[in-house]
Amino acid sequence: MSDVPMLPDVLSQILCWLPVKSLLRLRSVSKTFRNLIDSNYLINLHLNLSIKTRQNINILFGGDRTLCYFNLDSSNNAVNKIDNPLYFAIFETVVLGSCNGVVCLCTTEPDTEIAVWNPVVRKFKKTRLGPAKSLKGVGRGFCIKGFGYDCVGDDYKVVRLVQYFSSNLRSEVVYSTIEVFSLKADAWREVGGFPYFICYFKNFNAFANGALHWLVSESPETRLDVLIVAFDLTTDELRMVPRPDIGNDRVKVSLAILGGCLSLVCNYPKKNVDIWVMESYGVKDTWSKLISSTDVKLVMDLDCLRPVVYSKSGDEVLLEKNFERLYWYNLENKTVKRFKVAGMPRLFVTEVFTGSLFQVNIGCASEARKKKEKIENQNEKKKDDFLSKGFRLVL
Repeated sequence: MSDVPMLPDVLSQILCWLPVKSLLRLRSVSKTFRNLIDSNYLINLHLNLSIKTRQNINILFGGDRTLCYFNLDSSNNAVNKIDNPLYFAIFETVVLGSCNGVVCLCTTEPDTEIAVWNPVVRKFKKTRLGPAKSLKGVGRGFCIKGFGYDCVGDDYKVVRLVQYFSSNLRSEVVYSTIEVFSLKADAWREVGGFPYFICYFKNFNAFANGALHWLVSESPETRLDVLIVAFDLTTDELRMVPRPDIGNDRVKVSLAILGGCLSLVCNYPKKNVDIWVMESYGVKDTWSKLISSTDVKLVMDLDCLRPVVYSKSGDEVLLEKNFERLYWYNLENKTVKRFKVAGMPRLFVTEVFTGSLFQVNIGCASEARKKKEKIENQNEKKKDDFLSKGFRLVL
């Protein structure tokens, strides 16, 4: 069947309201259902509706080798435990990000392996990244990775920003470059130099509007004058993004994504915390202060605060504090309440992903891998045909 379903469009409109797990079960009804559910038409329709209606929103808890996720629509206040595709790797697992319901996992340097993974469908593809460039005789080096989607090239990409400094004091940048790994091509390429000084290495990069964003300064001497730079995954170009006027008085800043929009968290230690959201991307005047709180539950002993997701009604925001606690912040009455999920780890990093049917095929670098994937696809098709026949017999 082609990408445009042969069945009446009304059936697609009905199916796109169902959760992913229900759609996966319906694939076994018949070949017609399977072809419809596997079509790009329905996959995109389902994802777009989920984003618009805030359905099928999941929170992934990462931070070590154990992974689990929680569905915000679920009536069961407990996590779903899932196998980590990189569980048997030598080094720890890091969640690089998510796009279209696909999550990118990565092991830490120097043995970098990635898995592009749909946690709901429970299918993944793995590949190994080449090591970052190593320079001898210079100071300490830093490597920051990010994950995003190039909608023009229909390609998922891993971006690696590498910087080396003349000393541990990071007083002078001696080497700085951006490298891009294309999952479609299964290959690295070096884009070029990065003429900025990275600030806050422990904070997250943020993917929004087709670009990865970092907090930078123009030199180590202007470290307090924080700027936002974006790297476009389609054009490989750098651009500056205006930030709100936050002042420089002992403020700690970090980037995040909330509701698909770029956000900036400003922590004024022991005083208050503000969260800004850019409602219209690239327009400075559309930065609005969504949250400004002096609540001791948030401000006390605050090291890192991240906005995670809006509630389905849109009147609350889920916040992650210090990688160990979650809070719902009510935007109307400005109250804060603790949120616990049974089975969630003691320490974690959250990643929001939308439940979808999307999967990613990593480009084949060898004929052996192509042959292996062809056999796997044939076996999967035989299994689906068997289940379809068996399901009809039961009916």
